[in-house]
Order: sequence, then structure tokens, then C-alpha cells
Amino acid sequence: MLKGSIVALITPFRSNQIDVVALKRLLEWHLTQGTDGIVICGTTGEAAMLTPEERTLIISIAVSVLKGKVPVIVGCGTSSTAQTLAFMQEAETLGADATLIVTPYYVKPSQQGIIQHFKMLHEHTRIPIIVYNNPGRVGVNIEIETAIKLCEIPRILGFKDSHSDPTRMAALRYAVGNKMSLLSGEDNIASAHMLYGADGSISVLGNIVPDLCKRLMNAWKSHDIQAFTRITHELYPLCTALSAETNPCTVKYAVSRMGYCTEDVRLPLTTIREESKQGIDEALVRLNKMPRAA
Repeated sequence: MLKGSIVALITPFRSNQIDVVALKRLLEWHLTQGTDGIVICGTTGEAAMLTPEERTLIISIAVSVLKGKVPVIVGCGTSSTAQTLAFMQEAETLGADATLIVTPYYVKPSQQGIIQHFKMLHEHTRIPIIVYNNPGRVGVNIEIETAIKLCEIPRILGFKDSHSDPTRMAALRYAVGNKMSLLSGEDNIASAHMLYGADGSISVLGNIVPDLCKRLMNAWKSHDIQAFTRITHELYPLCTALSAETNPCTVKYAVSRMGYCTEDVRLPLTTIREESKQGIDEALVRLNKMPRAA
């Protein structure tokens, strides 16, 4: 079962190329921070702007650094079942541990279409699947009744929910029981998700403060409500600052200020405004992550 603090990793760029040195450094750093799993080639990893060759490179590096230490989870979701399947087959061939599959975006499939999509992916691969519900970006919500049907598919081992209503997590837990892992996909309500039955989170915030994200999950697991509440409050200013502009632009800036990579993103994404940078800098200082040049 997937649980704990899983990080949706950024893809570091330098001069519009994959910064291999920075990527390896980030992966190795997360191993020292106790991160429970890494998602690569997801939304935070700017998957839509990666070439097929770059995807292969990123997956190969992650498997090489992380394999056997923490799970390597590859974002493979697209608007096409056929393309998603091709990405999944590559991830499986390269040795990844699982795939994260967002609801097909832009095309707005029906609930039945969503079910058939995941059944087709399951039928033609052997790699485990985490279903990703993100209606804000996709335009379609996976209903609770659909989630119940999906959890009957044998290798669907998890459900990441980024719906804005945290109480949905309680409904999901009640509906699926312990048949699959439930994972928060929203840092600003991750603590509420834990309260309502989540097993962990797939976090953007974990790119910056993986130690605190891990401690938050450990506090909940050990029933240390005082620590759980304190860490939730400590993370609030950074969560707020990161929401000023689009992910991953803000989180990439924060990681660059910690010296791990540049803040470079690919069009149509752009670097963030000065006032947004100031808010992130202030939040980093509060957490003793003093900004320094990359």
C-alpha cells in the first residue's frame, strides 16, 4: 500500500535542456529526507512540455537513483488512451514501480468512458496504476460511484484526489474501504484529507520541505495531534505563497532559491512576478530555508 509523504518532483532545466546534474541531486536529497515515493513526469514535472526522449531520460535516471529504495511513480496520463498506454508500457519496460494516470483531459469523457479507459490500460500492462482525479485542470470529476468501480480493477492500487472539497476523502474512504490507498493531491488541505481518511499525500510542497512533509505524516500516524497541528500551521504561509501563481512556476522558484536548480520553466509557463517571489522568500525565511543563489 502506498502511504506517507510522496513528492511530485519538478523537472529541472538549464538553458532549456534537462539539467541531469540537478535532477540526480534532487533525487538523492529526497532519499536523505525520508520521502516515501517520487512522482516524475507529472504536472509538477512539466510533463506536457517534455519530449519522448526527455521522458525516457528522466525515468531512466530516477530508476537508477531510486530503485529499491523508494517507489518510482511515472505520470503517464494524456487525453488519449492509446498514448497513455504507450507511456505506461515504456515506464514498465524501464523499471518504474507504478504509474499515475490523470483523467483524460480536454476531451471530457463520461464516467463510463473513464472506467473503460482504465480497464483498457490495465488489460494491456502489468504495472500498478494510481488514478488521479484533478477536476480543476481536467474539467471532469471522477464521481464516488466511479471510484468504487475502479477499485475493483486488480492493479489499481491508489487514488489521488485533488478535488477542492476535502470531505470527499471521507466519502471515498467509506466507499472503497481498504481496497486501495487514498492520497491527498492538495497541499493546502492535506491535513484535512488525513483527518478524513487519506493514507498520505502526493505533494508539491515536498519539493521544498520534504522533512516537514514527512514529519506531518509521521505525526498523524503516531497520533501526535499536537505535532500534527503545529506542523500544519508552520506550512500554511508557504502553501499560501505557492498558490499565488501556477504550479510548478512557484515551486520551481522556491527550489531555485534553495540552490538546487534554476527557476527555468518552459513556455507557455513563465517565471513568476517579483511580488510572488517576495512572498515565497518570506515564507522560506520563516521556515529557516534562507534564500541563496542557485
